[in-house]
Amino acid sequence: MSKIYDALENAQKTGNAAADVVKSEVISSSTEGVGESLVDMEEEMIALYQSISTSLPGVEHPSVMFLGSRSNEGTSTVARELARTVSLRLEKTVLLIDLDRSRLDMRVFAHLRPEKTMEEVVHTGESIEKTMCRVEESSLYVMPLFQRTIITPKTLDSAKKRAFWDPIREKFDLIVVDCPPATMFPDGPAIVSQVDGVVLVVEAEKTRWQVALSVKEKVIKSGGRILGIVFNRQRHYIPQWIYNRL
Repeated sequence: MSKIYDALENAQKTGNAAADVVKSEVISSSTEGVGESLVDMEEEMIALYQSISTSLPGVEHPSVMFLGSRSNEGTSTVARELARTVSLRLEKTVLLIDLDRSRLDMRVFAHLRPEKTMEEVVHTGESIEKTMCRVEESSLYVMPLFQRTIITPKTLDSAKKRAFWDPIREKFDLIVVDCPPATMFPDGPAIVSQVDGVVLVVEAEKTRWQVALSVKEKVIKSGGRILGIVFNRQRHYIPQWIYNRL
């Protein structure tokens, strides 16, 4: 975890744009998809949660947005695994807000169907809890905020208001927001000012640092607070025990 050496090494190779991104500390370095066991993944997620908590001292019910720059960076996987692990292993009440409308065919917990859609709740004024689904008998809940790729401005506007966030902050220990790629959809940057912090997801060896930097600047310009970076799908070219000493 927190292998800042890897990010610094990439920064030296790619110039000042990378260095500007690395100023946001790497708070997780995941090897997702490279034979990582469930136990290892859970340990990484617990460490990630601890890093987030350390970055938000005094915040009792943190809300954290995970945001990437393009598709297939693993943003949804990181958000889902963090929410699941904190719920099951740390026994916290967690809400995963699925805001990613970029790939509805691969959405998080696609089998869950809420009693009401967000559009219906906005139109009727009913309780926002009707948009949430409990995952089996766990303390994890999922809110698929948008069911279609096209949304109404009124629906997105509702997520920008305190009336949306205050009730769920009271109910949950942790709120995780899974967003679509910032270069494709404006949804994430539109509500960054309402969450306590933003974690950027950067895919190792794939995401261009110039693109990641532009997303970081967009978040800050929109009033968001960058907590750090998840350096995802990192490949280990030297033995793991050496990385563990870095």
